[in-house]
Amino acid sequence: MGTQKPQTRGIDSQGLITRRTVLRASILGAGAITAAPLLAACGSDSGNDTGNSPRTAPSLVKPSGTVTLTLWTWAWPEEPLATELKNAFEQAVPEVKLEVKKFPFPDYETGLRTAVPNGTSGDVLHLQTGSMIRQYTQFLSPLEDLAKQAYGADWETQFLDGSVKEIRDSVAKGDPLVAMPQQSSIGGVLWVNRAVLAKAGGTVPTSHEHFVEISKELRSQNLVAATWGAKDNWPNTDYLVQFASQFKPGIIAAAEAGEASFTDDAVVAGLNYLKRTLTDQLWNAAPFATPAFPDAYDLFFNGKAATAAIGTWGTAALFATPNRLTDWAACLWPKLPDAPQDDWMGQSVSGIPQASSPSAVRPWRTVNVATAMRGDLTPDKQWAAWKFIEWSCGEAGQKAGSATYTPARKGIRPDGLNAEWQKIYDWHNELGKGAERREFAFIETRKAIESAIAAVCVNNADPKAELQRVDAAAKRARA
Repeated sequence: MGTQKPQTRGIDSQGLITRRTVLRASILGAGAITAAPLLAACGSDSGNDTGNSPRTAPSLVKPSGTVTLTLWTWAWPEEPLATELKNAFEQAVPEVKLEVKKFPFPDYETGLRTAVPNGTSGDVLHLQTGSMIRQYTQFLSPLEDLAKQAYGADWETQFLDGSVKEIRDSVAKGDPLVAMPQQSSIGGVLWVNRAVLAKAGGTVPTSHEHFVEISKELRSQNLVAATWGAKDNWPNTDYLVQFASQFKPGIIAAAEAGEASFTDDAVVAGLNYLKRTLTDQLWNAAPFATPAFPDAYDLFFNGKAATAAIGTWGTAALFATPNRLTDWAACLWPKLPDAPQDDWMGQSVSGIPQASSPSAVRPWRTVNVATAMRGDLTPDKQWAAWKFIEWSCGEAGQKAGSATYTPARKGIRPDGLNAEWQKIYDWHNELGKGAERREFAFIETRKAIESAIAAVCVNNADPKAELQRVDAAAKRARA
């Protein structure tokens, strides 16, 4: 994501975004989607059985000497930044010696499933929002009271809009807040390679029809308008979440919660539009057949594509070569045909330095990494664990970590951005106020949606029939 690279979505040393790797000098933790099966030890991951969930804050006892604290993670930087970040924490909290155990992401999922219920996992855990947090809620300590004590009564407003709510929404109703946002990103925003776009007029797409024109011109030059690595499946739901929201904001999240149906006209319209983008050839050839996610993004990084749906979680890619900070820009996907006008952006713009269109497509948001502590720790370990969370999610830790991941706190940017990209980065986070929730509460829902998208886009299946199957899967998961 020598040293083994962490298995998460990020960027390799050439600037290539991969599903499970990150830039050697940067851990982005881009919210790779967990595919872990349900915990047998926990019963259903619906979270309905909350009898074992802790309800009170842990009793913290400052140790008289040094305490060794173990962090389990897939999202930790490579050397030398790994040691620099560890040292920064230990200097801030000298009573604690931090040991970091970093896993490849699939191994991490496997390790958590047995070690967390058995009490043999790390003292502090990095988790993804949605189904991963939901599986382990009953084994984690509640943190809200500690957050109020550390950051003040308004602590939640100090984090990027929606990030704390995303963690709250990851657990069943009535369960406590059990993790804090450490890394948070806005995704789905189109990043633009100006040099490639110049070969098709130089203007970002301002409508679907304009996008099609750009694509035709670029294809004639063996270039592509947009990249999509649909073969990996998990990127596909991002587009459906975004496109469906243009017809009805929040519809995907509402449908998963049972408050609406996946057969709602808005979801059908979003899925039909996704299929239309294939028919109109906006993408690299045969995205479901040949390119995996890394291959598709490699087209953008290597100057073969005009746009890619990246967002702040790809910020480290800007630093891979000197020209990217000047050659790249960003905009939102233009308004969808037949979608209603929507002023969700308020006074914000739809692109920097060029606008795309009014009523442009919403981005998505995700807490890449949420930090939690086990609920069965001794009081001195609880103190040490909270000090790590407090520091990592506080201003000092977020500044120290900004060289390696996208901060979850407001007002903190990764280092090294030029003036224009500082504006673009802040603009991404501003758009987060209207962004869609990316993660799913249940892995069953995600898998069903992935299957529906592939069936409709590749096999010309009936959208409503496929979405009825998604409804059934979500209902079973909620039971």
